[in-house]
Formats: sequence, C-alpha cells, structure tokens
Amino acid sequence: MAGQAAADNLKNAFELDENLRGEILVFNDQLALGPIMMEEGQSFDELRTAYLQILNPESQESMQEDAALKAWIERAVAEEEPVCFWLSPCAMDVCAYYRILPYFKAYPGMLHIIAISGLPFLNEKGQLFYPNTFAQIPAREFIKTKRLLREVTPSEFETDGDEWARLCAENTWVRTYEGGKKIISRDVSHYDAQIQAVIGTEFQKASKILNESLKKTAIQHGEAFLSWRIRTLATSGQFQTQGDLNKGLKDFELKKIGAEITEAAPVME
Repeated sequence: MAGQAAADNLKNAFELDENLRGEILVFNDQLALGPIMMEEGQSFDELRTAYLQILNPESQESMQEDAALKAWIERAVAEEEPVCFWLSPCAMDVCAYYRILPYFKAYPGMLHIIAISGLPFLNEKGQLFYPNTFAQIPAREFIKTKRLLREVTPSEFETDGDEWARLCAENTWVRTYEGGKKIISRDVSHYDAQIQAVIGTEFQKASKILNESLKKTAIQHGEAFLSWRIRTLATSGQFQTQGDLNKGLKDFELKKIGAEITEAAPVME
C-alpha cells in the first residue's frame, strides 16, 4: 500500500473486520516525483537516496524500500501467500503498481488488486464522495473494498507490464495521473506555474507559498519536492527575495517583480 496514512486507515479497518487482516508493506517513496532511471551499477534504492539528498542536502535518510520489496515478494512466493496491492486513482499508487508488476510476472496468480477508481464512498460525515487516495477513506468504509479483490489478469500483465520500463526510459522527474491507469511523464518544472501563481506582489514567507502550492497541485507527499522547486525559483532571479535562502522556508520571503503572472489552473493528481 502506498503511503503511511492509507496504511493506518487499513490497520484501523483490521479492528473492524478480521477477514481483512494481514501483513502490510507500506511504500512511502513518492515514485511520481524524482528520477527513476538508474545509472549502470546503481541500485534503485541508491538512486532514490541520492534524489532525497538533492531535495535536502542535509538529509540522512537512506532509501531501503526496493530491497524490502524484493525480500517481501520472495517470502510471499516461498510461502505461496498471494499479495494484494491497494490501488487508488493517483499518480503515487499507479506508479507503485507499475513498479511492482514486473516482479510478479513469473508468478501468475500471486498478485491481486483492489482498485477504487470511480467508486463512491462515505466520508466521516456520511456524505458521498469519490476518493483519490485510501488515506481519505474512513476505516469503516475499507470493509466494502474487500468485495473488489481480484487477481491481476494475464492481459493486464501484457498491457501494464511494460509501463514501468516506459516511464524509466522517458527519464523525467514528474509523473502525473491522467485517469484509469494512465501516467504521463512531465518536465521537472511541471508544477512551477502553480508555485508562481501563489507568489504575489507583497512579500510572503516561502513556507506559506509551499502550503498554498500544495493545495493547487494536490500532490501526495510532495512537500519536499515543492520546497526544492520553490528554493530553485527563489535563486533564479525572477522573484524578489528577502531573508536567508540557505535556511528553512520560514526564513525567507518572495514576491513578484514587475508584471503580474497569470494564475495557472490547478493540476489535479
């Protein structure tokens, strides 16, 4: 399952329905952002660790998810225990699905899926809504999802199995969700227009610009990436700055220089 918040909701659902219970492997790496094309001799975890250090040079985080995934799949195969991937209609989940799919091609029948794209649920207030992520679904509503459990079909392995290789070959830093299971590769500056639209004619703290940009782009777990893009724009000379750009986003401010920038439409994931 992609994202700790989604996994937490599922764990809470375990307390309501024992038939849902099982071991959860959580993917916290936001694969819709950052490089995914490895260099020769480089592991995927090494690539993603280096990416995190680009976003935050002081980061000590070492990515180990790919190694954990491989070990988990090997154990599942050895124990003949089918695996279920929970797929919501967002770039993070679909990219994770494409990432794991090739590992299961040699083990037909092992990979199952619960997909909720286009399906209605009830929120905490009892109102009907269409969630973009499992993190939005109350624990009691997870009980309904078990009826959606199905095996990934041979035709899906054929049609979806090469998608991860395609995304890697396209070698971009942004991938967006376009409905169904469609993912489009975008330039690293894809969300810059939404950031620029937030920056006004008066100085604002970069931290406030980040919060408003997150609302416009609706990226899951995109805080570190957007923070990096804000800092990149701040040092580009196209905005007036004050404060220390070498410190946190609360320590410097930005405002427009000259003409207003036309507000961009929100990019929905």
